[in-house]
Amino acid sequence: MRMIGIGLMGFLLAAVALLLSTMNILERGQHYLRGLTAESQLTFESRTATPADDPYTATIQRSNAIHPIILAGLPAYQSVVFTMPLDARPTSGYLQINATSQVLDGVEGALRVSIDNVKRGEVLLLPGKAARSLQIPLSPTDFARDELVVSISLQGEGPDSQCSRDEGLEAIVEIETTSAIFVTLDRPLETARDRVNAWGRIVRVAWPHWLDNQERVRRLVLATEFKQHDVETVVLGGPSTDALTTVQLRAVLPMFTEQADQRPVSWPRPLAQKGANAGLRRFHRETSWRYRYDLYREDGLMLPSGLDLDMAFGRQLPGTHWSLTVTLNNRLLHHEILDGSQASYAALIPLPADMQTASNTIEIVASTTHGSSGRCDRGPALMAEMLPTTRLLAGDASYSDPLIEVRQALSEIGVLGLGVSGVLGAADANAASSLLAQLVPTSATLKPDTTRAKIVVVPPQSAGFALPETGPIWLVTQDAITRRPQIDLLEPGTQLPRSGLAILIVPDTIDMTQIAL
Repeated sequence: MRMIGIGLMGFLLAAVALLLSTMNILERGQHYLRGLTAESQLTFESRTATPADDPYTATIQRSNAIHPIILAGLPAYQSVVFTMPLDARPTSGYLQINATSQVLDGVEGALRVSIDNVKRGEVLLLPGKAARSLQIPLSPTDFARDELVVSISLQGEGPDSQCSRDEGLEAIVEIETTSAIFVTLDRPLETARDRVNAWGRIVRVAWPHWLDNQERVRRLVLATEFKQHDVETVVLGGPSTDALTTVQLRAVLPMFTEQADQRPVSWPRPLAQKGANAGLRRFHRETSWRYRYDLYREDGLMLPSGLDLDMAFGRQLPGTHWSLTVTLNNRLLHHEILDGSQASYAALIPLPADMQTASNTIEIVASTTHGSSGRCDRGPALMAEMLPTTRLLAGDASYSDPLIEVRQALSEIGVLGLGVSGVLGAADANAASSLLAQLVPTSATLKPDTTRAKIVVVPPQSAGFALPETGPIWLVTQDAITRRPQIDLLEPGTQLPRSGLAILIVPDTIDMTQIAL
């Protein structure tokens, strides 16, 4: 009986094996389990990148890597710039895009990556929240340039998108900061300018805890100079060696200051010769053009006197009109109703001085008077263009405020000694350099001075001290809302008020040896 049982068991096992093999049940089960446990991923996707442990490999970050890139709606467009090393040249490599998406059900779309208007990669948008990643091999032609511009877009449409007035709700995709170019080089990445390019044109200032006060002031001056030229600069504390020393900062500074000196500043100022305002717009209902200008950055702080507006319009349906609105800092400047058959429009619109502030935004909105007959009626297809001849005209008046007055006083002094009244940490050094960059004009020279300083950075934890007996004495802090410098005039001979990080300006200098460090 025992032998019969064993034989019967063997027969059953053989039958089960035959059944599984003929129906591919085992293979189907494995495939099903893999589908349950693995994320949906195309064959060319890769979640991880090769670490750059080899000295002949490097990671090239995108410019402005600390700012997020978000695409919302269908379609949506963004572009990123990668600056290539100049001394160590890439021989091979790939671009990796890591993205996190939130997509509504029913959306049929794709995340597309293009270089030179040529599609180089594409991945489907999955419903719900998903993480997607793709690698794009790069060619020698891609590496031959100093900068590689990569266009990223969302293409497709959502359910009933043609009937929706809401934009940006079908799909939202964030390009993660881990997106980068991974390259193999012909030599190690060693020079300061190559390292800055690889960091995404961000200057990293080393700020280890053992740095003495004099060296900290030197690096604070250099960080300020970079920020004066609009260079993204961060001060990094801790033991990290992936940042620049004083000597390296000085070596790489001309790379940015020489480029800035070459930028011409001229009037009248064109608004639509390049950038987002240039070219023909195709739209429904309305579109807008914006131009921003900062008077702190203008030569002579000149206030523009007027907007020389020049527009071209496509023809509308009979009985409909164009509505054209111009605002300055969200205040109405000009509004006009134009005939729908009018093909062009020109006007000289004054810009009142009392409506202008340090930072200004001009907005031009063109819309149709066509009435919507229902949710699915987006109205007719419209065309309009702000012509390249649209200009901002120079005026005779100049802008002034307390910060401008302080900057002019510092410019007249010329050479400004800088000191610190205590131990300045990396975070406070980062904030102080940003304040100093707005405060000190490029026409003045900032230099470290640990004996007698005209400008003193006061850390939050610094001990209080008596102010000099003569003035004027200015206390500069950062406004919590505008993030602009806030100027207060102090009485000579009084005690320095307690506050957060502050900058003290005393044209007659402060004896730094009398200040507790």
